[in-house]
Amino acid sequence: MATRILLVDNVPFFRELGAVLLSRSGPVDLAASASDAFENASLRNPGIVIADMHLPDLSGSELCQRFKMMPELGEPRVVLLARPDSGRDHAEAVRAGADEVLFKPLERDSLVASVRRLTDFEPPRGLPRARIEQSVAITARGTRVKGKLINVSRGGLFVEAPVHFGRREEVALSFSLDGNGGVVSPTAQVIWSDPIGDGRDGIGLRFLEIDAQMSSKLDHYVSDHFPRTLSIPG
Repeated sequence: MATRILLVDNVPFFRELGAVLLSRSGPVDLAASASDAFENASLRNPGIVIADMHLPDLSGSELCQRFKMMPELGEPRVVLLARPDSGRDHAEAVRAGADEVLFKPLERDSLVASVRRLTDFEPPRGLPRARIEQSVAITARGTRVKGKLINVSRGGLFVEAPVHFGRREEVALSFSLDGNGGVVSPTAQVIWSDPIGDGRDGIGLRFLEIDAQMSSKLDHYVSDHFPRTLSIPG
């Protein structure tokens, strides 16, 4: 059975464009506001909700949190759409519990891939990742430690480091994808942290503050470097 999709955006052009891009993924319902979205969902429970971060009556992050707290609405997966130049949008969406964060303008391939990844598999598949062996600086609690970057996806990293973090703890990162400069410094949220021996932990991290340009750079890196598997942080 095809997944019912609820697309929420107050701009008619983006609603119409999204409906066209998603037309082969399942039945698509449209809403211009958060209130319209909740009313629609109460009548036809969606399997996935795709919503802009900036709605006229509620932020996308608040909409996401409400859907996550209201099982009577079908417990859908939630994809939030961020402004391309706003790392803050991305971070707020992750903190709100969004299952995926995409940047506008919408691209059919990434939109459809996200819907399939979140709805065709149980549990949802992680994002594609690439192995990488680079050092990474991790700053948290006023302390900076060095770790080893093991793999990377558009959504996050897996690292090994001589430190233990609690789930949802936030850290600052600094690393290079190619080891030849081009250092990037996103923030990230700890998804899990488990001991692996020798006083080190394996740590799954999900990016918080990144923008569309950095997200695209990570996507290209993963596409260009093999072998690939499925990501742990998602």
